[in-house]
Amino acid sequence: MPIMGTPRAKEFVKLLRERVAGKTASHCIFTAEFMSSFADQAGVTNDQAVTAGLLHDLCKGLDKAEYLACAEDYGIPVGEAQRLNPKLLHGPIAAEECRRDLGVDDEAVYEAIYWHTTGRPELGPVGRALFLADFAEPTRLFAEAVETRALLRREGFESALLYAARQKVEHVREKRHVDPMTEAFCEWLECGCG
Repeated sequence: MPIMGTPRAKEFVKLLRERVAGKTASHCIFTAEFMSSFADQAGVTNDQAVTAGLLHDLCKGLDKAEYLACAEDYGIPVGEAQRLNPKLLHGPIAAEECRRDLGVDDEAVYEAIYWHTTGRPELGPVGRALFLADFAEPTRLFAEAVETRALLRREGFESALLYAARQKVEHVREKRHVDPMTEAFCEWLECGCG
């Protein structure tokens, strides 16, 4: 189903183009389209896929100080990982803005946007689908994203999600401090709990 036929999609795309860089807006559109393509397999509705996909990076354009100030204003907990890398707060801040300013009242979409960067144990279907779509949407050309899409086609959603989570942990471990929540999410998936 084309994403622009989804309620509020045009409004959200317009807002994205006003708020974030063109590359980020395009990524959000591709994430929504990709997530929509496997929504049934992941157990989410098309509306949830499109809304979460379009809005997950709505607050990506803030600077370090703005991330920390917004987190404080919204009462979002800031741990060591977020202090070291305040960009990790873009999901929680976007989730709050979607709820407060845009009237997005679907708790599953809120959770998905909030946790899309790190994941977390017991993350619901919309969150798991967004984690995968954000990692592997079609303009992501790195080898792990390409393999994730191939796994989705060959073996299905759960296999692709576990692979993406493992790859994200390894990538972040090589570059900087891994958020403990990402490691816990990966372990939760590995135990077959997802």
